[in-house]
Amino acid sequence: MGSGRVEEIAVNWRKTAVGGAAIATLALLLLWRLEDHDLDRRASEPFVFSVAGDRLAGTLWLPEDVPLAAVVLVHGDGPQDRTSAGGYASLINVLLDAGIAVASWDKPGVGESEGAWLDQSMANRAVETAAALAELQTRLGGVAIGALGFSQAGWVLPRLGAEDADFLVLVGPAVSWQQQGDYYTLTRLALEGVDDGEIERLMAEAAIADERVFGAEVFEAAAVPDGMSEARWGFIRRNRAEDARGDLAGLDVPLLAIWGEEDLNVDAEHDAQVYRDLVGGRHPANRVVVVPDATHGLLKAGPYNRQLVSEWSWDMELRFVLEGRHAFADGALEEITGWIVARD
Repeated sequence: MGSGRVEEIAVNWRKTAVGGAAIATLALLLLWRLEDHDLDRRASEPFVFSVAGDRLAGTLWLPEDVPLAAVVLVHGDGPQDRTSAGGYASLINVLLDAGIAVASWDKPGVGESEGAWLDQSMANRAVETAAALAELQTRLGGVAIGALGFSQAGWVLPRLGAEDADFLVLVGPAVSWQQQGDYYTLTRLALEGVDDGEIERLMAEAAIADERVFGAEVFEAAAVPDGMSEARWGFIRRNRAEDARGDLAGLDVPLLAIWGEEDLNVDAEHDAQVYRDLVGGRHPANRVVVVPDATHGLLKAGPYNRQLVSEWSWDMELRFVLEGRHAFADGALEEITGWIVARD
């Protein structure tokens, strides 16, 4: 075999080796990122408790070492299961890595839980959360126990007291149900390119329609928007006067409240200021944070900012899977875990 042929074989071998190494490195990186969505590898046990005769079922995940603290996750709106269809997985893994045990359950009537979440008031949800915290206390006595809630939980967790929890964390909470609904609608219209004058007209019409539909004593299928079910109508009618100011003014539990600066669902800066005014000085550990370039769920605003996850494109979903915990805005998760562990 000539020297030229030998050199050609050597060059091809080096190219193959480099290409193989690159593929192996990429595969390892992919597996590392996908681990953020894997909860099966974590130590866990069933988390079951009862409220008003209904059996609620979930999971308690445990960190590798003795827990430094423990939280129950309190869902936002909608028929959510214990992992929010997998959306919580990377957050749960981050909490576990920080030494924080995590309990979460299927909403009433969802998954393995009995009941009907649309039959609840926010006060009902607070009773449910208190029961979950009590159950967690029986499992992990001697550890600081708290609740971490999202969005709609802003009308749930402020109802709790020091007898229920050692700390509270709220992500993207709204203060007023009515004002939050107005902000959501106004933002959606603006995103659709509707001009200011038309937005003002449409908002005025919506306010009149909402009062007519949800102020009525009886459900009328023809009057509700988008074929809304009677159960959903009843849920909104029951809760639409919610305003967290009264509960916040009397809150005696250490609180971290955190928003994304680019929140399309909640007026982050306005509501953060309400929290600063009402709870800022009530406890030395209280902290109110607005995270730059972050969404309602504290994801990076650039690639992920939509009002609903159902509006994500396939490539956004793929990116979220590939990024795992790195889909969140810089410092957002560290803010939460660091505060929980060192809040005193």
